[in-house]
Amino acid sequence: MSILPYLETFSAVVENGSFTAAAEILGKSRPVVSKQISLLEQHLGVQLLHRTTRRLHLTQAGEVFASYSHKIMSDLREAEQSVLPLQSEPQGRLRISAPESLAISILPEVVLSFQQKFPRIELDIHVSGRLVNLVEEGIDVALRVGELEDSSLIARRLMPCGFHACASPEYLKKHGKPTHPSELETHNCLIYSQSLHPDNWMFSDNQGKSFSIKVNGNLRSDTGNILMNAALNSNGIFIGPTFMIASAIEEGRLETILDEYTSMTTGLYAVYPYTKLVSTKVRAFVDFIVESWGN
Repeated sequence: MSILPYLETFSAVVENGSFTAAAEILGKSRPVVSKQISLLEQHLGVQLLHRTTRRLHLTQAGEVFASYSHKIMSDLREAEQSVLPLQSEPQGRLRISAPESLAISILPEVVLSFQQKFPRIELDIHVSGRLVNLVEEGIDVALRVGELEDSSLIARRLMPCGFHACASPEYLKKHGKPTHPSELETHNCLIYSQSLHPDNWMFSDNQGKSFSIKVNGNLRSDTGNILMNAALNSNGIFIGPTFMIASAIEEGRLETILDEYTSMTTGLYAVYPYTKLVSTKVRAFVDFIVESWGN
């Protein structure tokens, strides 16, 4: 038998985590989805999924088969996309990964403008501080701060970006304004727990040589908004990306410190998997934010 229809069903179940969700995506009933998975397992002679009342788990054979089925379905969608007229309207689901700092600052406005221009694109935005694997997690575009290390991905620079130490004017008036990073050891530092080395903040001297300072504080979180809110309420010193703190700096609610020890050496990038043909929805989104944030 031809297993291609069942392959599509299996991929949808794996990507969406349940028969019910896959059925909704595929426009099929749940019993049909379940039956197709069973027929596929019978054809292959192996069990692909462990079924429990709460969730599905891939078997070892299922994990191997899923990696191939994902590649096959991706190539099939790419082939389908390649024959669409270039002037066709971008459409379909677009899965985006973004850091929380971006999601609470400038991303919402550009998302609204994008959807007004491209109403047939369904955005599925995942907010996380961790470095997601785009291919394994089915992410179309990731927005990331920092240089690209994975050569299998394409990156487009959206804007320059740095990380800045800052505090409220009230905090600095009460506790003093540090003039060297070493003085942070006596200050209350608000620590972002998802960074690579949360308790060691990186700076550079006037020769461009990097060094770290061990910091302490009464608040740490994996949510940047909590830390920034604490800084705005004079509870300590916070390090945040340019786009997150820009408005508060402009309004005078935060003040940068130690500027000579930080630099604009990185940027905000749109990152997406390398393919011979980038889908129209990915190209539309990336082009739109480049235009929106380029200045």
